[in-house]
Amino acid sequence: MKMTIHRSRRLFLQTGVTAAAFLFTHQHLMKASEVFSFKNSELDQDVFKMFQCPQWFCDAKFGLWLHWGPQTIPDKGGGWYARHMYMEPNDPDIEPWGKEAWQYHRDTFGHQSEVGYKDLCQMWKAEKFDAEATIKQFKKWGARYVAIMGNHHDNFDLFNTSIHGWNATKVGPKRDLVGEVFVAARKQKLKCAVSVHAHFAKWWFASAFGADSEGPKKGIQYDGSLRKEDGKGKWWDGLDPQQLYAHQYDSHEKELTQRHLELVTHYQPDILYFDNKTIPESMIEACEKLYYASLQKNGSIQTIITVKGPQQGTVLDYEKGVAEEMLDDYWQTDTTLAEDWFLKPNPDGSSDFRHNARSLKEMFVDIISKRGILLLNVAVRADGSIPSDQFEVMEEFGAWLKGNSEAIYETQPWKIYGEGGVTTGGHFNERGVNSEPWDHRILRFTCNKAQTVLYVHTFGNPSGKQIVVGSLSADSGLFSGKIKKVSLIGSNASVKWSLENDGLHINMPNKLPFKDCNVVKIKVN
Repeated sequence: MKMTIHRSRRLFLQTGVTAAAFLFTHQHLMKASEVFSFKNSELDQDVFKMFQCPQWFCDAKFGLWLHWGPQTIPDKGGGWYARHMYMEPNDPDIEPWGKEAWQYHRDTFGHQSEVGYKDLCQMWKAEKFDAEATIKQFKKWGARYVAIMGNHHDNFDLFNTSIHGWNATKVGPKRDLVGEVFVAARKQKLKCAVSVHAHFAKWWFASAFGADSEGPKKGIQYDGSLRKEDGKGKWWDGLDPQQLYAHQYDSHEKELTQRHLELVTHYQPDILYFDNKTIPESMIEACEKLYYASLQKNGSIQTIITVKGPQQGTVLDYEKGVAEEMLDDYWQTDTTLAEDWFLKPNPDGSSDFRHNARSLKEMFVDIISKRGILLLNVAVRADGSIPSDQFEVMEEFGAWLKGNSEAIYETQPWKIYGEGGVTTGGHFNERGVNSEPWDHRILRFTCNKAQTVLYVHTFGNPSGKQIVVGSLSADSGLFSGKIKKVSLIGSNASVKWSLENDGLHINMPNKLPFKDCNVVKIKVN
C-alpha cells in the first residue's frame, strides 16, 4: 500500500508533460450558445427567487480549487502581488503582507516602469500543467467538484474571451486553462466551478499609475500609464495596457459584463463563485443567464452562485471561516492548504501550511455537521505542478476521506451538530495547523437521509478510551429510539457500549483504523 502511494506520487510529480492545449474554438462556442439561445422574457418570475440549493451540491461535501495565475510567478510579495509591486513599503495603504513586493520586483524582474505586471502575465507559461492528470488526482483525493480561477483582482482571464485581450489564450500560456479543466472534470463526472474576482481591478490597479517618490528614477511613471500605441514593435503589440490595468479604462465595467456573459455562455459552469459580498452589478446579467439556462434545461436550477454575504438566490461562502452554528441553508467554506492563496514557497521549496491533514479533518467534519461544504485550494507552482509536501498532506486526507466516505458523502446534519469544540463563526476565523488539536471529548454528528444511522465523529486518539455521547441520553430530548448496533468504520473489532442516564457510553478498541478522526456508526430504529 505504501509503495503504491509513493509510486503514484512520483509518477504524478515527474509527469511534467503539458497536455494537448485545449481551446474553445468558434465551433465549440456556437454549439454552447445554442443551449443559451432564449430570451429572459420567456420567464416572468424573478429567477433568483426560484433558486433552491441543488441536491448534488448538498451531497458533494468537498471540492478542490486551483487558485492560480501569473501572481504565482513571484516567490515573495504576498497574494496581492500585482497591486503591491507598485506600492512603496511606506505607503499607508499597503497591506502588511505585501511590503516585500515593491523591492523584490525590481531586484528580481526590473524597475516597474520597464517590467510591469503585464510582463509577468507573458512570463507565465503553466508549462507542466496537465489538466487530465490533475483532475484525476483531485478525484482520487475525494473531490466531487473542482474549481479554477477565471480571473483574480489582476484582471487577467484564464478563459477564452473575444472581449478582453489580456487572457491566457493570447498571453503567457497561450492555453484555455478553464476550458482544459472543465473538459477533464466532466470526463471524470465531476461538477465544475469557476471563481471571479475581477470586479475590484479598477480600484486595485490604481497603484500601477504611480512612480518612485525618491531615488534615481523619481517621478518616472510605472507601466500603468502606457497606451496601446506604446506597444508598437514590442511583444504586446496590439494589446492595450489600459484594458488590463483598468483604473483609467472607461469601458471596464461594460467589458466585465460582456466577458462574463461569454464565460457562462461558453463554459456553462455548475458553480460561479464571486469574491464579493453580493453579486456585482456588472455580473447580474451573466448570473441571470446562467440560472435561466439551467432552469430551461433541467426544469429546476441546478447551478449555483456563491457570494460572501447573504443574498437571495445564492449560496453563502465563508472565506477562511466557518458557521458558528448549524445553518438552515447549505453554505460553503473556501480556504487554502498553504498559507498563501498563490504559492509563495520557502527558499528550500517547502510550503508554509495553513492546514495539515489533522486540521483539515477537524475543520471539514465541523463544516459538514453544520450543513456546510468545503472548497480547498491546493496551491500549485507557477508551472502547474503540485509541491510534494502538499501532495503528501492530500494523500493522507484523501485516504481518510475514502475510508470514511459513508459518513460524509450524501449525508445530512443530525438534530444538533455535535458536542464541545466551539468554533468562532464568520470570515477569517478558521482553526488551522497551529490550533490546539481536538480530543475524544469533542464530537460531531452526521446521519444518513433516512435517519436510521447516526455517525459520531470523534477526534484525537481515543484508543482504549470511553466516549460518552450525551446527546443520546433520555434527558437530552434528542433521542427516544432504540440503538440496534454500534460499530467503528474501518474496523472489524467489536465495540462494547451501554446506554446510561447520561448518554451512550462507547468503549473504543485499542487499535483504531484512522489517525486524528474516527467515526462510530450507530444504527437506530
